[in-house]
Amino acid sequence: MKKFPHITSTTQTVRVLRPWKTLTREETRRECILYAGRHGGLAMTLNLRPEFEDLLNQKQDPMREVSKRMNAELGRRDQRHLPYLLVLEATKSDGRLHLHGVFLDQGRARMSIQGAMRKAVGYIFGRSGSRQFKSKFLYAANGWHTYLKKDRSWTRELLDLDSSEHLWLVSQPMTQIVRDDYENTRLGLKQPANTTLSYITSN
Repeated sequence: MKKFPHITSTTQTVRVLRPWKTLTREETRRECILYAGRHGGLAMTLNLRPEFEDLLNQKQDPMREVSKRMNAELGRRDQRHLPYLLVLEATKSDGRLHLHGVFLDQGRARMSIQGAMRKAVGYIFGRSGSRQFKSKFLYAANGWHTYLKKDRSWTRELLDLDSSEHLWLVSQPMTQIVRDDYENTRLGLKQPANTTLSYITSN
């Protein structure tokens, strides 16, 4: 995994919080990543077994297949309530597909999570397998959000998808926990966790 970008600016920013239901999908994904950054979330990269990569190359909605397998494997390990966000990306050098994202372990065993995610996309054995899953505490959420978006147009064109939305997957537990936190903050029911930002709440 490449080194995550740092955020160096200390200038205080004012955010106007609109109702969650009015946010775009891109905005809700950003909120998920910011939430993960504030709550001990981890940034991750997951490489795919070649056979699974070939399967996704044939799909018009590849993340539906990822979702089905990921949720099945997490469920088998009693991790079905895991909050996570994933994006499918292709490297420009060779078109190799892989996943980036964030997750919140919330005290769960990380080796169990890693095992479920690797099984979902096909175990890679040997030396390459030792590098199949990488994770690191998310300390620059805005930078990681930007990084996750950098190759979506290239990947969409490579896979001949009608929308880059087919490259994203946000688990229902992630959406729920972030939406509830966001709305509680917007309505003034809790103080914002990120003290570098000033918030203007909106009813």
